[in-house]
Amino acid sequence: MSGCGRQKGGSEHSLMGQAAMDSTLVIAMLGDADYLNPVLGSTVTSGNIMGLIYPSLLQTEFDTTTGLLNYMALEKKLRESPPGQAKKTPRAAVARRWQMSADHKSITYTLRNDVFWNDGKRIVSGDFKFSYKLYGNPVIASARQQYLAELVGADKGRIDFDRAIETPDDTTLIFRFYKPVAEHLALYHTSLTPLPMHRWKDVKPEEFRHSPLNLEPLGAGPYELKRWQQQQQMILVSSRNSNLPKPGTIPALAFRVVPDYTVRLTQLQTGAVDVVENIKPEDFTALMKANRQIDIKTVGLRAYDYVGWSNIDQEEYRRSGKVKPHPLFGSPKVRLALILAIDRESIIDGYLKAYGVICNNDISPSLKWAYNNRITPHPMDPARASALLRAEGWLPGPDGILQKQGRKFSFVLYTNAGNARRNYASTIIQQNLRAIGIDCKLDVQESNVFFGNLQERKLDAWMAGWSIGLEIDPLDVWGSDLKKSRFNFTGYVNPRIDQLCELAKQKMEPTGAKAYWQEYQEILHRDQPITFLYWIKETQGFSKRIEGEELNISGTFYNLDDWRLRPSAALTQ
Repeated sequence: MSGCGRQKGGSEHSLMGQAAMDSTLVIAMLGDADYLNPVLGSTVTSGNIMGLIYPSLLQTEFDTTTGLLNYMALEKKLRESPPGQAKKTPRAAVARRWQMSADHKSITYTLRNDVFWNDGKRIVSGDFKFSYKLYGNPVIASARQQYLAELVGADKGRIDFDRAIETPDDTTLIFRFYKPVAEHLALYHTSLTPLPMHRWKDVKPEEFRHSPLNLEPLGAGPYELKRWQQQQQMILVSSRNSNLPKPGTIPALAFRVVPDYTVRLTQLQTGAVDVVENIKPEDFTALMKANRQIDIKTVGLRAYDYVGWSNIDQEEYRRSGKVKPHPLFGSPKVRLALILAIDRESIIDGYLKAYGVICNNDISPSLKWAYNNRITPHPMDPARASALLRAEGWLPGPDGILQKQGRKFSFVLYTNAGNARRNYASTIIQQNLRAIGIDCKLDVQESNVFFGNLQERKLDAWMAGWSIGLEIDPLDVWGSDLKKSRFNFTGYVNPRIDQLCELAKQKMEPTGAKAYWQEYQEILHRDQPITFLYWIKETQGFSKRIEGEELNISGTFYNLDDWRLRPSAALTQ
């Protein structure tokens, strides 16, 4: 498959011709998007592409000085932009302005009347209400149900959409909450990406995930889908009538699936592709020496890798709905032993080098106002790890593998194909765990299969990563209501975490919740629901024929609609 990918990529590029090359940006992806439907899509790849296709109620920008997220409508901002920082244009926002009620129990948006779906239908307030009903429908089971947790009726177990979201006319959209909600969280929770009601209204909830419309997204952003050859490539073309904020500058974008890292690197070096994410630091020098028209750009810290442990017996939960500790990973002491056994510094030194930072929890050091810098990272300490396991009843068997009540401490650690960094880390983790008597087998799955199994909670142990939200609101990952917290793959249940998240939401200014988030980080550090490995300074390979790119913590493709391509004749080797 990798060989086919290399041959296909090279031949396609050579056959495109000079004019096509100068009008098409080619991006190599590790795996395909899972969905191009914002109600369902949950991978970073899907998010990057959907951000180019669909409209947004608001726009955001990140203040690197404070670590706070700012929200912008066409005519209003939550706070003024800091001087000297890259500014996101508010022209892509569907909202003209908003008004928070004095009691903080409702927010009213005034929408623009000059924005349209690609089929010419105007974007109206009804599209947003319709879409929120989809996000909240338990049959559809969107991973973003927690965004609706403050709407009227949610406290009684069922959102009253007639009262919770009102659309008195096409340009007025009102969200009502059952309790006071801080303005920044109200903006965050009410700006989920909409779908066009006229396109989706006849699709039944039980058919939603499998509807053919998922392959034919109707959007309003700077790009629209031209062709999607699943597991091969996706072609987007500039949407000529878009004013959210405008048609994409580059005429066509090709997102090509290239699972093999070496093939991706070769294609960047030969000019077959223009962008490759997550280049190994050790490859920088040779890559730029081989092709002087390649640049390496760095963004972070937003993404981290982790090892996930199923805290609960998932089979029992699926069968009876009861939360029962997992026989291997159910004890916090066992999970603490696991992180003490793993040499995280060795992974960083061997692969990420200066581009990795030890990770203690899921609040990034970039979120300066909330980050708890008093936490001391767990060191590698195999002797203490063994003592903890022994105290939990895990003793060496005849073959040296730990066992308890006749059960061996043996499991399969899954990860997704094509990620060289995780392959490297998982091999070290396997060796580290074997040194304390744990049998860890490794298995690699195709990316969409892997993430599908993860979302369905079919894996006991896995290695994956998160790109965190820049607004701290982690209930969708750690909330104890496992039916609503669809990203809580581990089944971690801790009522104090729920309580801290709710207490933080009650603060009208985000910085007022700092003490709650500090305690939250200490609990995760103690309980180790997952093994947090390292924050990543993402290193992206770019062709120098790209101009106008602005990479920041918001993402590699933050302003992709503004990128330009220099004519290939202007490039010299």
